[in-house]
Amino acid sequence: MPVYPQLECMLPDAFSACFADTFLGDFLLTHNVFMPTPQLCRILLEHFHAEPSDGTEHDKAAYVLSKRQKILWLVNQWVMLYGRLLQAESSTLAFLQNLSECAAQDTRLGPVLRDQLHDHRCNRTLENGSSHTLSPKLQVQNAVDWFASQEEPFLNSSYTIRAQDKIAYDIYRPDYSCLTSVLPVNAPVQEVLASLADNQGWSKEWILVKVNSAGDKEVLPMESIGVFTSLGLNERLFAVSLQELHTLAPHPEQLGPTVGSWDSLDFISSKDLSNQLTEHDWNLFKSTHQVELIYSIFGPQKFPSATTANLERFLRRFNELQFWVTTELCLCHDVIKRAQLLRKFIKLAAHLKDQKNLNSFFAVMFGLGHSSISRLSRTWEKLPHKTRKLYNSLERMLDPSWNHRIYRLAMAKLTPPIIPFMPLLLKDMTFIHEGNRTLVENLVNFEKLRMMAKAVRLVHHCRSHPHLPLSPLRSRPQHLLEEARAMRVSTCSEQSLSTRSPAATWAYIQHLRVIDNQKKLLQLSRDLES
Repeated sequence: MPVYPQLECMLPDAFSACFADTFLGDFLLTHNVFMPTPQLCRILLEHFHAEPSDGTEHDKAAYVLSKRQKILWLVNQWVMLYGRLLQAESSTLAFLQNLSECAAQDTRLGPVLRDQLHDHRCNRTLENGSSHTLSPKLQVQNAVDWFASQEEPFLNSSYTIRAQDKIAYDIYRPDYSCLTSVLPVNAPVQEVLASLADNQGWSKEWILVKVNSAGDKEVLPMESIGVFTSLGLNERLFAVSLQELHTLAPHPEQLGPTVGSWDSLDFISSKDLSNQLTEHDWNLFKSTHQVELIYSIFGPQKFPSATTANLERFLRRFNELQFWVTTELCLCHDVIKRAQLLRKFIKLAAHLKDQKNLNSFFAVMFGLGHSSISRLSRTWEKLPHKTRKLYNSLERMLDPSWNHRIYRLAMAKLTPPIIPFMPLLLKDMTFIHEGNRTLVENLVNFEKLRMMAKAVRLVHHCRSHPHLPLSPLRSRPQHLLEEARAMRVSTCSEQSLSTRSPAATWAYIQHLRVIDNQKKLLQLSRDLES
């Protein structure tokens, strides 16, 4: 059996107040890799009840009290880190209930629980700006109290998708009719197909196929889970028979727009666009629990009951922004307008960098660097020298040499809140995972897990600042949320004001339509400048 760390090593006074920077934090972040949650609960409870056989009665009592205090402290840190993610497992709820009742029976442990829960409730109040007060009486018999006071403060409940949630699955037929079923996030393919049984023409021989905009098809295995939330850009799920498979073609909506949104973008300044993109990105970023990165790297085979839906949504947003930039430029047929749009996107990238939204900064820069855009020489020639110089300076951040040294040095100098370049962080974790064995001679390779946890802690650091970006929708008077009726003002100048309302801009950036077919983008580019 693998060797596990001893509880006696996890002394409360051996760590700083920020447990995420400690060995205990590394252990709690990665324990599921080698010690499933039910096993951890069982071991903790065994340690809680175990008593020494040697020593005086006084020494035995002191040892038991000290050990139980350590266990309560460890469990508090654990619940504080995972929050309501632990509620998905019934064994965890039973363990917390049992532990609460056992602690309540020992009058010496009541103050320990009360102090710990009070401290964490205060931290949560300060970080969230909540004015709720503590109940003067601690109800330790109710395990829900652990979650009410210690839930991770930066998980956004309105955006977060949890493993136990149900969502709408849109499943298409070859004639493009849509069948919708409400199913758990991690519903297997077999359950998805069975949910369609009440629809006309249903057959138990149906298979579920993922189709992208280029027409590539992938038949999904019956045991695959989370197939809807893991869909990429412009991908759709189709339920078909084997006979219908060869005639299956992408839905027209998957092909992307045929007309650009220049008229809309011309009314939005690059600064306002950056503000609202960052607001939306921050909501997606803070709804992604840091442990989802570990679930993603080790895969659903290792963690079949966990969900990475929030992380997948955040990564899909990166791809969406990248192809949005490329799509808009390829659909702008007038070279003068196209040059103005290119200039706007370069300024947008600069604003995103200044706002420390590095994930969207890289997405916009990748979109500008796409081969279908970089070849538009007549468009680039019309840029002012100052804008070209700005683009060249921004482009240096993308330099991949020395393992993205320029980006990493820049990140090290920033203070939270930050939205990091998530694809690179996942690449780092994949390199650690594939280059190191989890078990060495049947012993847990804690050095590998320590490196994994260190990478994950970057997410915690980036959103450790208690103040969230101010939403343009919250910061402006209500009358400005209505559609502006002012005369058109050109947004080519940064001194100009947006004449598009924040509400309309907010709706626009949340429903971006893109072309992600590489061949189609290149053909559009050649049609613009052969």
